[in-house]
Amino acid sequence: MRAKSLLLRPWVASAVLGAIAVCAVEAVAGTGFAGSVAGLGGALAGVIALPMVTQLGLLIGALVFGLRVRHVVFGALRRVASWRAGRTTITVRALPVTLRSEIGPWRSPVILRCWSAGLVSALAGTGAVAASWSLVGSAFGRGLSIAMTPFMLYKLLPKRAPLATSTGWLLFGLPRMPEPERTEFRAAPLAARAHEALREGDIERAESCVDALVREHPDLNATTSCRVTLLEARGEYAQAVMLLLQHVSARDAQPREMSYLLAGMAGLGFAAVEAGQLPGDEVLPIAKRALRDAIDLGYPEFDLSGTSGLLALIEGDVDEAVRLAAIGAEHNSSPLSQADDYATLARAHMARHDNAAAREALARAEHLAPWWPRVRETRQRLQVC
Repeated sequence: MRAKSLLLRPWVASAVLGAIAVCAVEAVAGTGFAGSVAGLGGALAGVIALPMVTQLGLLIGALVFGLRVRHVVFGALRRVASWRAGRTTITVRALPVTLRSEIGPWRSPVILRCWSAGLVSALAGTGAVAASWSLVGSAFGRGLSIAMTPFMLYKLLPKRAPLATSTGWLLFGLPRMPEPERTEFRAAPLAARAHEALREGDIERAESCVDALVREHPDLNATTSCRVTLLEARGEYAQAVMLLLQHVSARDAQPREMSYLLAGMAGLGFAAVEAGQLPGDEVLPIAKRALRDAIDLGYPEFDLSGTSGLLALIEGDVDEAVRLAAIGAEHNSSPLSQADDYATLARAHMARHDNAAAREALARAEHLAPWWPRVRETRQRLQVC
């Protein structure tokens, strides 16, 4: 039953069907086993190369058309190196098979700039597919084109999920975006400046941006998100939870937006309980449900490892807290969230009476955001020990 369920997963089914297609083509071409192996190698190369090409096109488009590039990640698995280039964090990981980036609006006109970047991404991917078809004289080239062609068509489908936006959505979904999503998009540059100020620890500048958002767009998700993050930056977790609860109960948000809101509510609820600002017997069930619902709505469970680690710490499972917080800190793309995960990791090590490991985790948190409330509080606890 488990094997059957695995085969029904889209990526597994696509891999199986692709392998069958490659072998069938090579059988018709009469290249035998060696041709099938070369074709499968080409297909694998196409599956790796096409998303990297479209992402590179998106990055080029973002730079050309004035979008904000917050984070670029090259590779997968363990982090090898990470550094800042202006406002952009660049991370290199051990397995160089993926390219990911976090791109968003920075100045008006927002929709035109994002659409133009999506067009560059689509042109880059289409160019790569055309190049693969020029290589169909070899088994490797045939496998390459068999993989890249349907993959590019898939990328042109308008899809937007938590932490993921397709090239097709930028091209076809963005221009037809209804209200209030369109206004959310137009307000994004001001929200981005608020988050940038918080990232730098400039609370006063962030508050000024948030005040402007409240005046211009009091009911938007972006405004509430900035207000909540500002409260979290001050350590006012209870107020942040109440604000988020009020916002969620008053809106009928789309699944993608709701997943973000619920993921934030879970993390804030756990932080409020840990800080003693809200009673655990009342808030923990709500926060746990928010965490489950965020995952059910499509928020990647892996990206909530740090939040789950904080829950494990509150519930006394310190070994699991260490494991999950370490995963979150290693893979989180936001410096503030990463610092928060390192603070959780330090506290979990303290609960295991390993203050040396706790100080090492705290040092990493302080390198990212020494002013963050949970980082400051962790430093104070370690100074007492």
